[in-house]
Amino acid sequence: MSVLEPDCGNFEGPDELTLNLQDIAAIPKFPSELVDNGPVYREKKDESCEVKIKHYEGPRNSKNEPCDNGFAKFTNGDNYEGSFRKGLFSGQGVLRQRTGHRYVGAFRKGLREGRGIQTYPDCSTYNGDWLRGVRHGYGVYMYSNKDVYEGNWCMDKKHGIGVYTFAENGLRLRGSWSEGHLAGPVEVLFGSIRYHGTWDGTVLSDAHDSVFNIASKYLLRGIIKSGSFDEYVWTPVGIERYNFAHLPLEPLPAPIPMMECHQCDSSDDSTTDA
Repeated sequence: MSVLEPDCGNFEGPDELTLNLQDIAAIPKFPSELVDNGPVYREKKDESCEVKIKHYEGPRNSKNEPCDNGFAKFTNGDNYEGSFRKGLFSGQGVLRQRTGHRYVGAFRKGLREGRGIQTYPDCSTYNGDWLRGVRHGYGVYMYSNKDVYEGNWCMDKKHGIGVYTFAENGLRLRGSWSEGHLAGPVEVLFGSIRYHGTWDGTVLSDAHDSVFNIASKYLLRGIIKSGSFDEYVWTPVGIERYNFAHLPLEPLPAPIPMMECHQCDSSDDSTTDA
């Protein structure tokens, strides 16, 4: 990353009246959904009985196990149509569960693995990578309220760089998640303006190094504080020509934790695999 030359001392940019600061002096506070990963459907897992095949249509191997393409109904009311290997889901298939969950995509050894789309009972969806039955890799989660998170996942939780888009106002928040929690440097994007600040885990922090990046032409510095009426009040301090090197720290990727899938305790549970 190259460091750009410092601004010239005689730079004369637009004044406050030209910028119309009243239009960007207040940023709405973000809803509480962002703190707990949003209104994700939480399934109550049914462990009262062992899931067995009730009815199967399709080829079988020498051990009388389902293989190749077939259709199966299970004792718990679930059904699966797709590829089998040694009696387990393997390859492409569709799993419909009595709880209202529906998964279309890749399986391996009976678990979701590869690319797939999961639809939840509240009509929220996840479209992305899976590993051993949990969301892991890169994916897009659309909530029932139409908010969208697009970014990295690890062991069923948001983890790494991602962008959260609020359907209500179109604001986009780019930051770094760690095991489902957002904290640290963030960017709030609206139109051609980007706000650079810090998220403390609950709200935007009262910052003394807040910067508005206006169409990559000007940097407008100021102080942001929590105000009334669910808004952040921002007081401008100075303006300078845009310089990438003068921007605050960007969101950084989170390290991948060393954990096994069976230790995962997701705040937005996926379904129990048959």
